[in-house]
Amino acid sequence: MAQATLHIFAVNAEIDVRHTFLSRSKGDAPMLPDLAGWLSLRQGGLDTDNIELFPVGDLGDLKLADYVATAFDTLEEPLKKAAPKLNALDGHVLLIPGAALAGDWQAGSNLTLIDTLPLAVADHSAEALETEASSYGRPAQDHIGWHSKKKGSLKSRQAIALVLITFLIVMISLSVLVAA
Repeated sequence: MAQATLHIFAVNAEIDVRHTFLSRSKGDAPMLPDLAGWLSLRQGGLDTDNIELFPVGDLGDLKLADYVATAFDTLEEPLKKAAPKLNALDGHVLLIPGAALAGDWQAGSNLTLIDTLPLAVADHSAEALETEASSYGRPAQDHIGWHSKKKGSLKSRQAIALVLITFLIVMISLSVLVAA
């Protein structure tokens, strides 16, 4: 399986647009520049629903490397090495997960590749664990289910206590109102 990556670009063009996970969740749909063309990709070669394009100044005091670590699951060591370059950027940045790119790309004059960072991915290469009782041992028959019975009775007691406390609070409130 190919390594999942995050490509981080500085934008060399004058633009005034933001396209982030947050802006998309708010329903914003700005007119984006021809990002696929900037990457020499064919039409449809860039999944813009998975990219981020924004001015670094939008982060306020948060450093770009810290934002990347929070927003994407980057590997720690490569991000530490890239942090000085990332934190020195200003203007707009374009963050593209490798999965958002279909085909070979090459950054044009409107973009400068700052770094490509590996993303953490789940390791599914191991065989599935056996679920047979022999793998884990089998509890003695007289103890099967004892823990679930205790949990149920504890939940019942908690619910009863909550009802009683609520009842007492209501009664005290009523007696204070009646006395006033």
